[in-house]
Amino acid sequence: MSIVRGVYEGLTAVIYGLILDIALKALLLMGFTDLVYDVLQLIIAILWIGIEMFGWGGVCIINRGSCRLSTIYRYTMFIATPLMAFSYLFYLYGDGTAAAVLFLIAVSLILGLSVSSYVGAYMVSNQFRSGVGRVGSLISIVAVIMWLALIPRVMEVGTAINAVGNTLILITLLQVRRRYSPTGRPRRR
Repeated sequence: MSIVRGVYEGLTAVIYGLILDIALKALLLMGFTDLVYDVLQLIIAILWIGIEMFGWGGVCIINRGSCRLSTIYRYTMFIATPLMAFSYLFYLYGDGTAAAVLFLIAVSLILGLSVSSYVGAYMVSNQFRSGVGRVGSLISIVAVIMWLALIPRVMEVGTAINAVGNTLILITLLQVRRRYSPTGRPRRR
């Protein structure tokens, strides 16, 4: 695989990861509601962490700092997703306290991963001198900090602000990705 194709695919994965990031936060706002939502939360969390891990691994060809992000996602995947799974199991078996504690720890890890992704987006935006990406990263970090209030209304507003920040980051990453768009080779006749 060429360097250009690797960067292009990495940026594409990060873009999908940012979209899944907002979807996961919207689902996490619901907490324990229904088995279907709980399973969706778990599936999207696994997809999001895996996609971000792959994506930042590809971006690290052009930005060395993102290699660390890929490693952070890799190791946290083995902590955050089992914690979520066990919290759902505890909830199903009626142990609400253990379920809530594990769920809060898992959500804290997910929020930490989210912030690390925004730091990575800030580094890439800074490297390519994009003010839009830097502003979007800072908005998203502030939005994640709003989640720490643990007040549902504030968390909902934080998620909406986060979506705006992620949109600005997406605009920047799409522009950067266009630079690394693989070109087809001309066919010989």
